[in-house]
Amino acid sequence: MRSRYAIAALFLLLCGIAMAGPDGERVAVAQGSGPSGTPGGKRPADFTLPALDGEPVALNQFLGKKPVLLVFWATWCPECREAIPSLNALHAGPLGGKLQILGLDTLESRKKVSAAVKAHQILYPILLDEGGKVARAYDVVGIPTYVLISREGQVVYRDHVLPGDFSRYL
Repeated sequence: MRSRYAIAALFLLLCGIAMAGPDGERVAVAQGSGPSGTPGGKRPADFTLPALDGEPVALNQFLGKKPVLLVFWATWCPECREAIPSLNALHAGPLGGKLQILGLDTLESRKKVSAAVKAHQILYPILLDEGGKVARAYDVVGIPTYVLISREGQVVYRDHVLPGDFSRYL
């Protein structure tokens, strides 16, 4: 059992290193004081990614209108799968109209992600970060990673677990 956890931890570490990549390519980031995607840091990196239906979705189409919860995840991640019912409830519940949830699947094919969305009945939009550029721009090392961006475009929460009370951020 211990070796399983050690292997999983090593795998996540290697995924983080692989996602960092050697090319240093980034998505556009606004100026600020700390790393992009960290509370109190730079404004979050703007991005445009394809949804599962192929339509482009841009972060900036939501900023100024409502807060956005970015969910960096993958189909193989057990913690990510465990969070789906909570995210579906959040999306369909009373806060659903006040908060935009965007799932960003990293480094997986459209076919694999579509099958997982169908199998797990995911209700919120899923975007494909097939090259991992957005995950690198947000310094994602390990998944799930949740980044909550306020209506004003500031990162107000970032962690590997969902916040207990979203209302304090809305």
